[in-house]
This record gives sequence, structure tokens and C-alpha cells, in this order.
Amino acid sequence: MANTQAAAHNLHLVATSDVRPEVIEILAEVFQFDGEITLETSQQDIEKWDSLRHIGLVTALESRFGISLSMDEMMEITRVSDIQRVLERHGA
Repeated sequence: MANTQAAAHNLHLVATSDVRPEVIEILAEVFQFDGEITLETSQQDIEKWDSLRHIGLVTALESRFGISLSMDEMMEITRVSDIQRVLERHGA
């Protein structure tokens, strides 16, 4: 966990304490995003969050957390709070 926090810090990311460091790191990698990330950060806040990169986000989440998302869960994700809710649902 310290490594992901360090990686997030190195990318100059700012997050509320409620956002998991792993989620911040994935968002930074998939979308090349280095802005502030909160639970309310959404597709509208991240310019490169398009349909193709959304698939990359889902793939990264599944790989990192060892889970498999349903199509409904993939469609449910439109903001950071959705990501965290889906992860909790999978016990990740």
C-alpha cells in the first residue's frame, strides 16, 4: 500500500482519504490523469474517460483486484464512488 501511495504522490495526485490509493493509481495509469480525485470525480471530470478507455479501466480493476465484473457493473461505473462500491461488493 505504501508503494501505491508513493506512486500517487509522485504523480502529484490529490485525493480525499476516502479514495483508495489503488483506485487513484489505476485512474492515473488508464486516463493519464493527474488532477484531484474524490469520490465524486466522474467521467465528465476526466477528459480521456471515453468508451475505449472505460474498457481499459474495467480490465485494470479486474486484473488488480482479481475480480470479474458483470456487464451491468461495467455500465454502473461512471464515477469513483461507483468503482469503490463495485469493489466492496466483490470483497476487494
